[in-house]
Amino acid sequence: MEINISCPNVSKEFGVPFAYSPTAVETITKKIKNVSKVPVIIKLSPNAWNIVEIAKAAEASGADALTAVNTISGMAIDVSSHHPILHNKQGGISGPALFPIAIKCVYDIYEAVKIPIIGTGGVTTGEDALAMIMAGATLVGVGSAVYYRGAEVFGKITEEMAEIMQKQNIKSLAEIRGTAH
Repeated sequence: MEINISCPNVSKEFGVPFAYSPTAVETITKKIKNVSKVPVIIKLSPNAWNIVEIAKAAEASGADALTAVNTISGMAIDVSSHHPILHNKQGGISGPALFPIAIKCVYDIYEAVKIPIIGTGGVTTGEDALAMIMAGATLVGVGSAVYYRGAEVFGKITEEMAEIMQKQNIKSLAEIRGTAH
């Protein structure tokens, strides 16, 4: 069960997000772990200046894995109407612009925790997916790539990964996990 402690769409309505407080993350993780019968994954915010501290707090409180990262807070304006597109004016932005931020978060977190990391945020190609693994991701999440490359993107990314791995004589993802360190 993925626990989204990092939604960028509601900060103005509810105050400081849980994503920035190690104490809040510890409390939430412990409470959920006490009642959950399935693995608990804590989804982290790329906006957190202390993401490594947050990751360590989640791990120490029993999280089974981490998702790094959620969307980043951003804005879009409709030039025709002269108004923000989203009702809240700001919201979660993903896609290729998020990728360098997401991969840095995975890289930083990998050195601090022992639990699996699901690397998400702007993964669009097989090369992106392999880079995320090299940064330390155990698994890679793909979402907005469907918008850019169509519903068949999952097969395309898998094929691209296989081609690169074959060219570089890489036998398994475990062989390259964390090698960027």
